[in-house]
Amino acid sequence: MESVKVLLITLTCVVLFANYSHPRDSTQTLSSNFDLLLTDAFNKNIFSGILTVARDGKVIYYMPMGYADWNTKRPFTKNTLFNIGSLNKQFTEEMIHQLVKENKLDYDDKLNRYVTLYYLGIGDKITIKQLLDMSAGLGDYLIDTNFIKIKDTNFSLGDLLGIIENEPLQFEPGKGNRYSNSGYVVLGAVIEKITGKSYEDNLRERIIEPLGLKNIYYTKSEKVNQKDRAFGTLIDFDGNKKSFDDISNSTPAGGIYTTIEDLLNFAEAKRYSKLPSGQNYGLGSFAGGTQLWNCTISYNEETGYSYVVAANVGKIADELSKRIGSIIADGNYPPLQFPFDMTLYQIILKKGESYIKENGKSLAQQAGLPYDDHFLNYFGYQYLNAGKTDIAIMLFKINTELFPNVSNTFDSYAEALAKKGDKQNALLNYKKALSLDPQNARIQNRIRDLEMK
Repeated sequence: MESVKVLLITLTCVVLFANYSHPRDSTQTLSSNFDLLLTDAFNKNIFSGILTVARDGKVIYYMPMGYADWNTKRPFTKNTLFNIGSLNKQFTEEMIHQLVKENKLDYDDKLNRYVTLYYLGIGDKITIKQLLDMSAGLGDYLIDTNFIKIKDTNFSLGDLLGIIENEPLQFEPGKGNRYSNSGYVVLGAVIEKITGKSYEDNLRERIIEPLGLKNIYYTKSEKVNQKDRAFGTLIDFDGNKKSFDDISNSTPAGGIYTTIEDLLNFAEAKRYSKLPSGQNYGLGSFAGGTQLWNCTISYNEETGYSYVVAANVGKIADELSKRIGSIIADGNYPPLQFPFDMTLYQIILKKGESYIKENGKSLAQQAGLPYDDHFLNYFGYQYLNAGKTDIAIMLFKINTELFPNVSNTFDSYAEALAKKGDKQNALLNYKKALSLDPQNARIQNRIRDLEMK
């Protein structure tokens, strides 16, 4: 069985682009192009949020579009708080650099010198630098079932460490590279151990106060008391928007709430290399988010530009940020594309089942995915989880016809039929799946459960 689990977790923090040339356009031309880009995204029902752009420290563009809460149509303000996701890894990184500057820490120090997290010599192999550059072999506590049980509670950093220390390493420290939320939680623990202060206190003393930031909130209790906060928003396949006030505790890896103004001030401090660590940041672009949020910061010392996209919907800030960089560089940018699951939904509505069956290979190519039994199965679960059961059933059925010798296609088809309440056909397809995979105990159990109903 393939099941797409939608987790409201912190999305990855990624470098979006390396650099861009000196801009040639006037402020008016830039603003017009930004307007066109945001309007296109908004009209396509894939953007809600704020863009702000600064040149040489002066804001030259500010534009909100959409609502902080789509349920009540509450508007954005300049003080609206956004969940910045993994962007606060940037704060954690800066604090580590500060401790190195203060000679309280060295990049080559072993983890066990500060935090006894791993035994049997593993902690003596992991260095601070490996945690910073995500080559330590740690994974992602956010997808651990033990974290999922506590994610909505007032969990502590110690609770997270208890989960992380029981997770297997993904690879030998220093022998690979993998995005790691767990690694930055561990760095937060290192900061606490060295300073004897909480991560929140370090954040205030080392980032917020030196930069004069006004609105940064770390704990769930702090966030709840802030009335002007955006709610994360899901956009369904019909373009309907529903907002969720999904507040939880932050961690050193993500989840802080702040304003677009404070994010821009932080980006400007990185552009000017004026953070307390003295690090020469100069140029970079980073993102963070969840299924409900997406925020990016970008800065370039050479061109003098910094900009922030804060969105209370998922994925779109990444796409906008790349295009904003292109607009600044030469005015050109690739058109925005709908996410393929939305594109496929429209194709299904307009062209129907026969078209999908006859054009599976070209659709997979359009999606940039391999054409095999996983292709339609993946999108089938997207629609099944979104309540589009009939469309999911159609895709799973087509998949059984395209790949009749793969047990998983019948397994998924049966699952969707059972969800709709079609017990008889669900059983038929589970039994077909079992005939192709006779040792599959899970399918055997599903057949037994349905026969007992």
